[in-house]
Amino acid sequence: MNIISGTAKSIELAVPPGLTVRPTSARARKALFDSLGDFTGANVVDLFAGCGSLGLEAASRGAARVVMVEKSRTNCTAIEENTAKVRKAGVDSEIIVIPADVMNGTYCTKAPQPDIIFADPPYPESIEYFEKLMADKRFVEWAQSSYLIWEIPSEPGAVGKFMDHPELISKIKRFGSTQFLVAVVEKK
Repeated sequence: MNIISGTAKSIELAVPPGLTVRPTSARARKALFDSLGDFTGANVVDLFAGCGSLGLEAASRGAARVVMVEKSRTNCTAIEENTAKVRKAGVDSEIIVIPADVMNGTYCTKAPQPDIIFADPPYPESIEYFEKLMADKRFVEWAQSSYLIWEIPSEPGAVGKFMDHPELISKIKRFGSTQFLVAVVEKK
């Protein structure tokens, strides 16, 4: 797994062993980031950060601040290792790792309002987590006017469950077999 573009292009990222991390494929990540355009000066949040590939890709492409929220200590250690690698390559973004459960919402008070939020939770809980966050007024207020990019599980019927939310102006982007909800969060 490598950084695809920007200052840290080609830097190899450490990925913890086992099934706890399922990084977004390089091909899907490249297509997604290329479709999103310029990250210069953006505040980016990477929820369920895993090894940090989405947040660090944004940093490599010029994001001003990247906040990564991850509850696994092992994964946080990998994110710290990967952050050191991209810093050594010349990335000067402010990078903050918050070791916390995304679902408890404590990061909403610690992280500034984001421009872009990436979320790639474990597929078996993805719909449940999405529903809970969309029902959490604190999350919706914090995320208001932000782009929310949520990787959608490949299970049948999943897309419909993500599209049925009035607080989102959304569309689905497909890159190969990977689908993302791309939405703007609006307060109810």
